[in-house]
Amino acid sequence: MNSADYRVTSLLTEHLGFAPLTLIDEVINDVNQIMYNCTDALERFLLKRRAAQLQQLGKPTDNDGDGDVLMDGTTQPEAAGVFPAEEIRLGAAELETLLVSHVDKNFDKFELYTLRNIFTMPRDLVEGGWIRLKHQENVTADSVGKGSGDVDEVIKPLVDSINLELQLRKMLLLHKVKAGKIVELLRHYKRCVIAVTQAGAELKLLPEAATILKDLQPMNENVYYLLGQVDELLKQVLRLNDKFMKDEQVNGLRNMKFGASLRDRYIRDKSLKILDEIGVLGSDVGGKVLYSAYAQ
Repeated sequence: MNSADYRVTSLLTEHLGFAPLTLIDEVINDVNQIMYNCTDALERFLLKRRAAQLQQLGKPTDNDGDGDVLMDGTTQPEAAGVFPAEEIRLGAAELETLLVSHVDKNFDKFELYTLRNIFTMPRDLVEGGWIRLKHQENVTADSVGKGSGDVDEVIKPLVDSINLELQLRKMLLLHKVKAGKIVELLRHYKRCVIAVTQAGAELKLLPEAATILKDLQPMNENVYYLLGQVDELLKQVLRLNDKFMKDEQVNGLRNMKFGASLRDRYIRDKSLKILDEIGVLGSDVGGKVLYSAYAQ
């Protein structure tokens, strides 16, 4: 198919709403279906006629109807006008094959005639732009060429916006995963706090642990106080970090690392010991650090 034929086919497809070849295929399929129905009906008619002939002769047929052997063991001759069921089915199949070949041969001619004489347009009129659809009246090649630059300018910001949205989506998914981990960690801390607050009446604690637990009451106020202190501490750390990063006089402190003090280690060991005594830490925790304030 050359470019002219392609333009004619595209124009007809856009105008009709379907490809011309699709309509021709539908017609051929419908004719084939009618032909199949006819051969099936003919086969059923011949089988019923055979059964009626056998009943008129007073001889019951076999159960499956495949052979021509009667129940009394005699064979029905063809001279009596009763043909075997197998020959009827074979003849119907051969007739169907013959009809299919004739349908294909003649409808190939129908397809060629239809495409060349019905679903067609003069090529010179299509190439010259004399035949157009309603929405193509004021469209010219020059107008399309002039507007292509404007379209590119409109499309480019949209593409950039889509890429930005995709990057934002990736960042949001990453933050969602991080938030899920934080929520799970907070739930673990919540279980630890609940276990600490409810362990006083249920477990036998050492006198030292019971005294520490009593000093932590009320737990809610102490937790809010600690959160406030941590928030203030973070603000101070951020201010110091900003000062270290911008002040040229403290340039040597940027690579400084702080180790854990003896007090930090003592508090950590005592905290883990108390949590282990009241049953908050499981056997699988081992030496896992729940919270570390060591500056590295």
